[in-house]
Parts: sequence; C-alpha cells; structure tokens
Amino acid sequence: MRRKAYAKLTFFLHAQERKEGMLRFKNIIMPIDLFDMVYLEKSPEMVLETDKEYLPNDKRNTVYKSIMIMKKRYDIQDNFKVKIVKNIPAQSGLGGGSADAAAVINMLNDLYDLNLTSQELIDVAREIDEDTPFCLFNKPAIVEGIGDEIEILDYNMDLYYVMVKPGFGVSTKSFLKKYQHFHYDHNFDLCHEGLISQNFELMSDHMHNDFQRAISKKNSKLKKVARMLKDEGLQGVCMSGTGTTIFGLTENRDEAIRIYEKIVFDYPFVKYGRIKK
Repeated sequence: MRRKAYAKLTFFLHAQERKEGMLRFKNIIMPIDLFDMVYLEKSPEMVLETDKEYLPNDKRNTVYKSIMIMKKRYDIQDNFKVKIVKNIPAQSGLGGGSADAAAVINMLNDLYDLNLTSQELIDVAREIDEDTPFCLFNKPAIVEGIGDEIEILDYNMDLYYVMVKPGFGVSTKSFLKKYQHFHYDHNFDLCHEGLISQNFELMSDHMHNDFQRAISKKNSKLKKVARMLKDEGLQGVCMSGTGTTIFGLTENRDEAIRIYEKIVFDYPFVKYGRIKK
C-alpha cells in the first residue's frame, strides 16, 4: 500500500493565545504539489525505513507514533513495515512529518475498513502535532485551535510558488514553548477575503506569520532570502509555519520557472510548483 504525503504552505499564521500550556492558532493553510512517498505493508515486526540518515527510525518518528496510536485505539494486532521516501525537507515549516503521519493514519483506516469519521481521524491526528489534522484532508483550510478545528475553503485562483529553504532549521518544540507575543491581527480577515474573492493583491498583501520576525532576528539569512524573492517580483513573501522556508507567490507559471532557474543553485533547497485546490 502506498500514498503521497503532501506538504503545505501557511499563508497566514496567527498565534492567538496559550491555553492549558498549549498554543492556539488561527491559520490559513494550503496544500502544495510537493510530497513524500509512504509505503506500508504488514510485517512480523515493526520496521521503519527512511532514505534520509538524519531521520529517526524509532518511536520518535511521527509515523511510528501514529501507528502505535491506531493500534491501541482500534485493537490492531498486526505490525508493519513502513518505508518513507523523503522529498519534503526537515524543519522547513512544510509539514513533512505531519504529512507522513496523516498518510499512515488514512492508510490504516482504509486497510482495516474502519470507516472513521472526519472527527475520529482528527482525534487521532491531534495527538501527533498541530499540522497532522490538516494533512489528513489536503485541502485549503482555515485551521484553528490546536489544529483540530478545520474549515475547508473554496477558492479558484491559479497560484504558483517559489520556495527557498536555507541550510538550517528551527526546533519547533523549543520555539513554541517560549512564544508569548499574543495580539489581535485584523489582517487575517483581509487575507481570507482576498483568497475566496480571487483578489490576488488583497490576499498577498496581507499574508503574515507571527513567528517570522522572532525567527529572523536569530537568523539574518532569512531576511536576505525574503528580500531577494521580493526583488525578483514575487508577492506575499512569507515564512511557512514554524520552519525556515521562505516562499513567494505569482499567478504566472512562467514567472515562477524564471525565478526558480535563476536561484536554484544558490541555496540548498529551492522549488517551484503549484498550490493545490
């Protein structure tokens, strides 16, 4: 059994408050055409393989965690061999680990004909992290709370991205524990309105990430990447999630290709592609 595990870009990230020790968000998240491949089959024992040496192949891996949760909740006695072919870089804010976990949750749901409701799937996914519930569905959405409140969005723009990940990442857990800069942000409504009304300028002018300023202070290279993408003519230039990927948008595929070809050899990871609908 195999499945594509799609990455995501965060068009708007707003940390609203900390409640019971957990950050609560109001985000706009979009699936993109970058994906890992996840292969799953029954096995006499639990085996987890990846094609990247830096990834853990034990209980620290989100895929291992998701399998253990599903086995316990739904009395699944089988063990599994899982192979993950990674295309989504780690610590990038693109949701790679979350996407892999979501793919396995969906595969086990199908393999055992569990017929879980959307809420039951979310209840499993939110035990992994705040992005895994979104990755279950891979559709544009407003995501609130601890990632478990999902409102699917209907939009009809053709949007292309160019993304750059410098050669360093951010430890999400350590960063989130320290974050305290809560405020009201009316720009969320404007970004949302632009997206659903197909007003590219309104949407891109109000894209935002609450974490970007704090992370950029510690990593000046992020500012340089953002400035470069803006100078090349991309709009809505923003950091995705809590990672270090900086991306920008255009409505013109040829423009995305031009920028990609110009900068592809300047950074460890550069990609262009299309926002999924």
